[in-house]
Amino acid sequence: MSDPTGTPAPTPARGRGLHGLASRAVEDAQLARPVTALVSLALLCLMIVGGSLMPVPYVIEQPGPAIDVLGEYREQEIVVIDGVETYPTDGALMMTTVSVDGGPGYTVTPVDVLVSWFDRSRAVLPRELMFPPDQTREQTTLNNSVQMSTSQQGAVAVALDELDIDYEPVVMIAGVQAGAPAEGHLEPGDVLVGIDGQTATDVAGYQALVQGAEDGGTLPITVRRDGQETDLQVPTEVVDGTSRLGVVLAAGYEFPMDVKIAVGDIGGPSAGMIFSLSVYDELTPGALTGGHAIAGTGTIAADGTVGPIGGIRQKMVGAREADAGFFLAPRENCDQVIGYEPEGLEVVAVGSFDEALTATETIAATGGTDGLPTCEEQ
Repeated sequence: MSDPTGTPAPTPARGRGLHGLASRAVEDAQLARPVTALVSLALLCLMIVGGSLMPVPYVIEQPGPAIDVLGEYREQEIVVIDGVETYPTDGALMMTTVSVDGGPGYTVTPVDVLVSWFDRSRAVLPRELMFPPDQTREQTTLNNSVQMSTSQQGAVAVALDELDIDYEPVVMIAGVQAGAPAEGHLEPGDVLVGIDGQTATDVAGYQALVQGAEDGGTLPITVRRDGQETDLQVPTEVVDGTSRLGVVLAAGYEFPMDVKIAVGDIGGPSAGMIFSLSVYDELTPGALTGGHAIAGTGTIAADGTVGPIGGIRQKMVGAREADAGFFLAPRENCDQVIGYEPEGLEVVAVGSFDEALTATETIAATGGTDGLPTCEEQ
């Protein structure tokens, strides 16, 4: 039957309702699939991004700056010697450094680690190999500062030994902990003269004098600072039942001249050998390097032994990037040197200050390393 107007008759209501519901159900199902997929993809992306930004327990070593200790660092002359005749020099003696990401108070991400694994100039190491698990950023800074100051003292002593110049052993303030009672009273480099009217001959003796102080009281301490004796009243605190100042004491030296070595906030002991060479250079006529750019690394012991350090591959890269042509490497690091020498950098293996001095003088005289020991020969 047709409508009188000629319009087709409508579908019965029951059939129309069932058909509509079915159509909408199909359409909703078809729409739900891409929406679910998009939501799932977004969640996956968030998980990937979040995971890539999560800190991981690794540190990354990469090349730091190579600094000519015969020159300036941050507009400050690095080695300054007063009270004795010094001589002009030429060329460069470069201390080399490593930048470490991921130490206490800092983090690296999986992306950082992945990128570094494919970069030969970087090294990825478990954090526990370099830092105790409970060490804080402040403790790391203090340790690095103490190591730098004591290595500088030792470096000067070794250079003066080579020149037969006498000096006196002392006990010095090697570092002051942030927030400690002594902060603002004692300074790194202060030489201890006496505590509460008593003196000692070594670190253990002065530590005993501090520990014997009245709990939480103030100690009268005399120090020698910049050549002048100064009397101070220094507060203490009690930690685990023992009085303390919050300083690090170390064996040091008083020299017959004033030697200052300034390298900003760079820490650690690995520039000892280069510092010794630079002090020797400034106290002797002529340019020790012969005008060449010589870089190097290595701790220095009281007897002149050059000790191994970390990050030597990164230090060689930094040296070459600073246009050094020669590199003095501790003999005990040779297994980490072989196969990683940057092109254009001649590496000499040394085990003592005398060997480092001989190598530097040979390079100055010949412009090369012929006859000098290499890591391949060790």
